Amino acid sequence: MKDSLSRMRNGGENLRDGPHHVESGISSVQLCWIEVRSDLDTDADELPLINQFQINRMLPKRRNQHIAGRRCITDLIRKRGLNPSLGKLNLTSDGLRFTCEDDTEFAVSIAHSETLAVAALFDGGKRIGIDCEPLNRDISDGALQEFCTPEEIQVLLNESHSMRLHYWMVKEAVGKATGEGMAASRRIRVASNEATLDLIQYSIRSIPEPIMNHQVVIATLHSDSP
Repeated sequence: MKDSLSRMRNGGENLRDGPHHVESGISSVQLCWIEVRSDLDTDADELPLINQFQINRMLPKRRNQHIAGRRCITDLIRKRGLNPSLGKLNLTSDGLRFTCEDDTEFAVSIAHSETLAVAALFDGGKRIGIDCEPLNRDISDGALQEFCTPEEIQVLLNESHSMRLHYWMVKEAVGKATGEGMAASRRIRVASNEATLDLIQYSIRSIPEPIMNHQVVIATLHSDSP
């Protein structure tokens, strides 16, 4: 994976091509990413898993990010040998699910920043959540106050930029794995490679190599982890 990403950064592969697949480091988890760009909306009419009414109400920047994420998840579903046009995405208490026409379900997750979209598909797993953030993103004191417990705030006020970002991303990923999003953030307890929400344990995995100067974090149920 390191060589592949290096080729992309050095111009050996066109960043403006379709979704790029990279190793997630987790058994049965497929991961891909794509650059968010302004011309992606030209593909929206022909892209499955898009709600045209919803997307037409979005601002251009948000619409481009949304389309990029849908392109990623569509590509993963096709790689799995499924037809995304014959299924649908549903947000459940087990996070985002792709449901096939025969009611078979797959745990999936999508995340994006202003310039990067990523998606993951967990074949056989019950829950998955993903987050991507620029390496230089600053998590402000105000954000800590809103999304962390008083105990976490006391620790993180004196911690490094990277530790604040790690906590933020873990809470984002676990929140997506449950379908609650950041509404669950203060109930999520974070450790280095684990997190707990309502006594349920999650394993946390960071993709080793940055993707377009972004860090990517994946959360899965501890019981689903190898």
